[in-house]
Amino acid sequence: MKYANRIHNKRGRRISIRALLLILALLTSITLPTLHPPVSQAQASGTVVGWGNNFIGKATPPADLSGVVAISAGGNHSLALKSDGTVVGWGDNFSGQATPPAGLINVTAIAAAGFFSVSLALKSDGTVVGWGDNSDGAATPPAGLSSVVAISAGFGYSLALKSDGTVVGWGDNSDGQATPPAGLSGVVAISAGFHSLALKSDGTVVGWGFNEDGEATPPAGLSGVVAIAGGFDYSLALKSDGTVVGWGNNSLGQATPPAGLSGVMAISAGGFRSLALKSDGTVVGWGDNSSGQATPPAGLSGVVAISAGFNHSLALVSAFDLDDLIALVNGLNVHQGIQSSLLAKLNAAAAALTADNTATACTKLQDFINECAAQSGKKLSVEQANELITRADEIRASLGCP
Repeated sequence: MKYANRIHNKRGRRISIRALLLILALLTSITLPTLHPPVSQAQASGTVVGWGNNFIGKATPPADLSGVVAISAGGNHSLALKSDGTVVGWGDNFSGQATPPAGLINVTAIAAAGFFSVSLALKSDGTVVGWGDNSDGAATPPAGLSSVVAISAGFGYSLALKSDGTVVGWGDNSDGQATPPAGLSGVVAISAGFHSLALKSDGTVVGWGFNEDGEATPPAGLSGVVAIAGGFDYSLALKSDGTVVGWGNNSLGQATPPAGLSGVMAISAGGFRSLALKSDGTVVGWGDNSSGQATPPAGLSGVVAISAGFNHSLALVSAFDLDDLIALVNGLNVHQGIQSSLLAKLNAAAAALTADNTATACTKLQDFINECAAQSGKKLSVEQANELITRADEIRASLGCP
């Protein structure tokens, strides 16, 4: 049976992942109903909205959660990164995946495995911390791993992108998913599912690992890509023109974006459904909707980041200020060099405002705008660049910048 050799129980007997997922779907659908929370236009800045299957509360953020700058939805748990560099988790915690290690601080990025009980955090010093189920070693980064700029958690394995454009993998490697192709370099973004994807600086995509449905084989001629997302057995790519391309298993329509979909800024691939964040702050979903996970709550707007878990979805909502612009840039799984450069300018502006130096903040925001304009249609899609410029202009206007 498909995927039958992909997982073992503690007695070593082989178990079909398809069967496990069916059991999971049945259990979660019986335990708690679909969640469709009401959304208010007065939603506070830096807060999280969840919908879809709400097994063990994975789609219900803590009531007092705020100041969030990044989100990640896993199989049955969720993570949020706060502006103070700490991490909050909720949902299933059987393997400790929703409880960050005590004292964990200075976090710049998070990743919750979409089909497993593993969590990862990237720290400001370029090191990685993992926790949760470590039966395949996915929560234990290689000794000495450093200079990491991006992370992604897959099914029983993990990936890290280093500042030199190379990729490191660890954990389950039964299909070669944790072993990047020899000589792979120039990588600017990564995504781990059952298979692995890498976005190169030339806008092309490389895939490896499990490939039964062609999920690790990008369409011939695919180019101009600015972001990638790997789902259960399918893949998505966001192009510089704001359109989305999908490939791999399409049994539930998960790899076929809605006709006419455009103006997309970010994408996320879950179990068997997909999400897209548009430049107007709205979210579009398609594919499996058995738990309502592909149907965003009515009235949801002002979204700056999205994350598709196995069968629940998360959105980060903003009112919009400088912290939210930082969150917006954090949520774009794009060229890491450009993302780091843009974040450096925004963080410099934030530091200037903390020091009551508005003039310097205005200058840094203008530098940010200039870089977005220069990368429009290149390392950033036109939609991404325009949205970032518009938001930065709004902040400059609120500060009274010349």
